[in-house]
Amino acid sequence: MSHDGCHEVAWKGKAFSYLMHHHGFHSTENYGSVRKEGQASGHGHGNQPPASEQPASDVHTRAGTGTWNGPAPRGMRGAAGQAAAPATAPAREPDSVRLSNGARLPMIGLGTAAIQDPEIIKQALELGYRHIDCAWFYGNEQVVGDGLADFIAAGRREELFVVSKVWNTHHRPEDVRRSVEESLGRLRCGHLDLLLMHWPEAWTPGSSWEKPTPDTEVTISQTWAAMEALVDEGKVRSLGVSNFSLKQVEELLSGCRIPPLVNQVELHPLCSQRKLVGVLRRKGVQCVAYSPLGGQGMVKPNELKDHPVVPRVAEQAGKSNAQVLIKWNIQRGVPVIAKTANPARLAENLAGMYDWKLSYEQKEALDAMDAGRRFIDFDWKVWADPEEGGVSKPSVVMGL
Repeated sequence: MSHDGCHEVAWKGKAFSYLMHHHGFHSTENYGSVRKEGQASGHGHGNQPPASEQPASDVHTRAGTGTWNGPAPRGMRGAAGQAAAPATAPAREPDSVRLSNGARLPMIGLGTAAIQDPEIIKQALELGYRHIDCAWFYGNEQVVGDGLADFIAAGRREELFVVSKVWNTHHRPEDVRRSVEESLGRLRCGHLDLLLMHWPEAWTPGSSWEKPTPDTEVTISQTWAAMEALVDEGKVRSLGVSNFSLKQVEELLSGCRIPPLVNQVELHPLCSQRKLVGVLRRKGVQCVAYSPLGGQGMVKPNELKDHPVVPRVAEQAGKSNAQVLIKWNIQRGVPVIAKTANPARLAENLAGMYDWKLSYEQKEALDAMDAGRRFIDFDWKVWADPEEGGVSKPSVVMGL
């Protein structure tokens, strides 16, 4: 029976802790930052800790809206609140996210594509990188293994979160196993913390990158079952996908035995993919951002780092363009894969990145850049409609 408002609900304080009537309700800075104005006007809900003491990313709170701590609604903030919006400020951001199986995934990872010197890996470890993103296709896992060897030999393997990926020509079950065993042999890390299906496209063994031939003899479910077997054997601890659409992840979730925990996709202010990030989070699948800086121009020219909004926000924040772009994702609870072989940029991309936040206005400016613009795009890839999957917009349902 619905509650008619005349009597206090019987379940008050026992469930739905994200509702404001619950005694354990925890307000994020969306509303907590305007609590004084709210209390003065009769909208307060008890004393809340200062914004500086509250978690900075929605993924670690219980009352966030959207995919990060966005601006409080203008109606709640009031004219005074709008005039006194906070600037970039010191804060302690979470440095990892907890995956659905309990594993901790560091928020800033090292992308290893094109790295050919093991010293870069060693320098990254010294700086504090622990999330190491690899792939069979990169062709350099031996180099990465050389860079990890001393760290692992010192008994510090459990500090690392090592990722590799099953390439498009390895989707047949026997090839899944062979490619993962090859990756483990080259990396020499004992097991993979996360194994991703690199793309949902399957190609026949031996297909070339330039002119791939679709493999019609294998399905995604068959490839996934082979990956699940590697978890059973202890070679892999967690599974995920990469470059999957929302609909494709939903289809995989509906029939798999071990669910995917991660979808690694291109994410930056020009390609925010908010629906994908938000819906998958509610399904227990964590999106991870590759090319958070827009890529290195190897596929398409990078129009992101020098977009007029980015340097303007960077100047306001007193940070570099790259730091602002990385922060944009991690502040909304999305881990990033930052790729560089430059020692100075290795440090820039990580040092102090958890000690400050973008202001509401800076986030709004970056949000407004969204144009669905991808830099990692190929002739053979047909991207799904971003509205497929999840709940459709009313305008789509009504055909407007």
